[in-house]
Amino acid sequence: VISMGHTDANLNHGIEAVTCGARLVTHLFNAMKPFHHREPGLLGLLQYSDERRAKISRTTPSRQSTQEMKENSTNRDEISPSFESPYFSIIVDGLHSHPISVKMAHALNPNKLVLVTDAMSAMGLGGGMHSLGTMSVQIDGANNTRATIAGTDTLAGSVVSMDTCVRNFKQFTGCTSKQAICAATTHPARVLNYEEDLGSLCVGSRADLVLLDDDLNVIKTWVGGKLVFDQKKFLGKRKL
Repeated sequence: VISMGHTDANLNHGIEAVTCGARLVTHLFNAMKPFHHREPGLLGLLQYSDERRAKISRTTPSRQSTQEMKENSTNRDEISPSFESPYFSIIVDGLHSHPISVKMAHALNPNKLVLVTDAMSAMGLGGGMHSLGTMSVQIDGANNTRATIAGTDTLAGSVVSMDTCVRNFKQFTGCTSKQAICAATTHPARVLNYEEDLGSLCVGSRADLVLLDDDLNVIKTWVGGKLVFDQKKFLGKRKL
């Protein structure tokens, strides 16, 4: 899968990349050109599709430099008629993107949003010092949810779990439980072209299943049809 992310690319760079086969924007909002009303950057791809492009003006803002005009010179008439906005992943730990930013992204294109954790190996290990490759990482903050390069305020990935991302996403956006679950299952399966095998409950699909309660907490998990996690048994062992 060709993905765009952590980039200073503008909107037209993104359009060209999608035309050439890119299907995903990695970690929306993070380490990328920020939105500007004259140059929306990759964020503009969330609303740019074949059915909308005819409504977009071809006028180049007069304040752009000659170099910027050259960089933005993609001819929209040459875009494939099957052009569709790409999927986009977003880290919903409450730190990498503000809850309002998550809500805005969902409102712009709810059917292409993919939940990701960006979790490092220290996920679930609690607060304190941990390692990420050759770097030392400090885990702290509320409920030990913030991972930063030791001695700095630079985020070093996350320590959030996927079920927490799903719950956060529903809380931040006000979406339904079905929409939140689809963002963590069906949408990423579509990105990978594995929709027939993953991300849905269909005859012939892999029996990788998660049972959730009404609050989207994990009750049981099956992998390949085999029960690998049972909340009651897990909590019982923790009490011993």
